[in-house]
Amino acid sequence: MNQPDFNNESIRLLAKIYTWRKKLLIISLAAAVVSTIISFIVSPQYKATAIVFPARTFSVSKLLIEQNQGAQEDYMDLGDEDDAEKLLQILNSSEIRTRIADKYDLWTNWQIEKNTVYSQHYLKMKWEDMVSFKRTNFVSIKIEVYDYVANRSADIANSIVSYADSVKFKMTREVAEQALAITKDEYNTTIARINELEDSLQVIKELGVLDNKEEVTAYTRSMAKAIEKGNESAQKKLQEKLDLLKKYGTAYDDVYANLKKYRLKYPIIKNKYDEALVNYSRPLPSKFIVEKATPNEKKEKPIRWLVVLVSTVSAFILSLLYLLFTEKFTDIKKKMKLHLNSQNQE
Repeated sequence: MNQPDFNNESIRLLAKIYTWRKKLLIISLAAAVVSTIISFIVSPQYKATAIVFPARTFSVSKLLIEQNQGAQEDYMDLGDEDDAEKLLQILNSSEIRTRIADKYDLWTNWQIEKNTVYSQHYLKMKWEDMVSFKRTNFVSIKIEVYDYVANRSADIANSIVSYADSVKFKMTREVAEQALAITKDEYNTTIARINELEDSLQVIKELGVLDNKEEVTAYTRSMAKAIEKGNESAQKKLQEKLDLLKKYGTAYDDVYANLKKYRLKYPIIKNKYDEALVNYSRPLPSKFIVEKATPNEKKEKPIRWLVVLVSTVSAFILSLLYLLFTEKFTDIKKKMKLHLNSQNQE
């Protein structure tokens, strides 16, 4: 379409608007009046905002208890994008949503029927309309909450933040509990085995074997000297000792080797047990609070002038389109009628 055609179309459109000015004015005024009334009827909503940074995701024991030479992470560091995504998933969890709904009776305050098949469905729909989580360019998370009471919107936002840690702890607690049970069993088994081997070793020592390897070496040398000197009495006594070592020496070596192995294992399994116990009972926070939500007594929604403006402009445009369509449709009907009449005359 060239410039003259465009100008002609614009002029024709303006001419039609002028022709229909009364209809368009009446419809627009009616829309303005109705939208004004509705904007005063609709309950005002108040917004509260909280901002948090994600914390680094670490095992408590790995971070605080276990020695990590040269590469110890700092638990005071802010989280990265991956940590922010994990925190967002927690904040969007149904458990937090249901906890908040029960705590502040959102079922009543947001007019949602409780204990029905679709209760959670309607709660989620309303929640998505009233609560939003946005990741900022600084990897922080902004929590915005709308409610019909200013104080309650701030309370809801702050409760969402506080529930994040308990929900995360609950998620990881099951795994931590299983790890704790496994390491505790192994720890107790190791202690019991050490006690058992120490008792067995004590019994062998009471039989006369104090250190098989050293005693065999010492008695063998003494036997050689006794033979060299022809001391039969000493030879007889030394032979009895060597026979005793031959009888119980192997058992002594086996028990001593196992005891040594379990004694070396003990500090390792004890450390693992301590780690599991810490992970089970002492969680780290999942976020740093930058800004707590505070009540804002100035309503955020609805913006009355914007509601009236959008409604009035929309009514004007829709009514104009309707009149244009009606006129076009009437012209098409006339042309079709003339065409049919001409066909019948032929």
